[in-house]
Amino acid sequence: MAATTLISKVAEIARDFSGRVSVSANNLTTGERLDIREAEVFPALSTIKLGVMAELFYRVEDGELALTDKVTVNASDLRGGTGVFREFDTPFEITIKDVCMMMVVVSDNTCTWLLGNMLGIPRINERMRSLGLEEYSLNSDLGPDMFKGFEQEGEGKGVEAYSECSSRDFTSLVALMANGELVSETASAQMIDIMGRCQHIEWLGRYLPLNPYVAELGGTPEVRLYNKLGAGLHARCDAGLITTPGTRYVITVMTADSKDSSMLLCPHEGSRTIGRISEAVFDAWG
Repeated sequence: MAATTLISKVAEIARDFSGRVSVSANNLTTGERLDIREAEVFPALSTIKLGVMAELFYRVEDGELALTDKVTVNASDLRGGTGVFREFDTPFEITIKDVCMMMVVVSDNTCTWLLGNMLGIPRINERMRSLGLEEYSLNSDLGPDMFKGFEQEGEGKGVEAYSECSSRDFTSLVALMANGELVSETASAQMIDIMGRCQHIEWLGRYLPLNPYVAELGGTPEVRLYNKLGAGLHARCDAGLITTPGTRYVITVMTADSKDSSMLLCPHEGSRTIGRISEAVFDAWG
């Protein structure tokens, strides 16, 4: 598919969406790019957790923390929204690495609180600025009063103010990991590995030939997705690295202001739009 044809196809899909759509894709093999409203700020939702993970690995590289360090999770640490830790009996101990793993793999908000509180929002945002990510902004560490504040906003839109970013910034961040340039080559590989374990692949991966279980069955997957998605009442977003035997590319699709107010993940208009755009890029680049 020619570049102009791909842009036209993605733009057509975006026009079908009831709100705003932003796309930033970078083909790491050919150097091709696809950008639509890529610098515009959108609700980043849980995709913002990629920056939290990056800051953690910087602090580990600097010797301030170790992935094997233990943290104690108390009842007062438990947070609502996504995650499984809130179902556990407390207190319990877990390594910082596993806190990070759960923050990304199942988007556990308790883990985001633990790491956000430990690392500090200002330092996370400052780190992103040092990488040239100007639109990345973590606005809350999911503290104890976070969801109370959101309830007062009405219509659930307060949740979407938790974090903001552009698709361009997310694609840049994931590309640094994919190229082994974020923190260090070893740390980048560890972060990509964690993203590859994400249990929600049904947005960017919705229409792709993915089999997340083929490796467990002793095979080698031809198409792999390493991603982190986020969901809010009127917004959806997903950022990830897609690899095939012949190419590697990073893609971020962000949607906002949807008229679909469903919190169901897969049927949502935003989820379908992300999937359709991802499919179009895969058909051109995959």
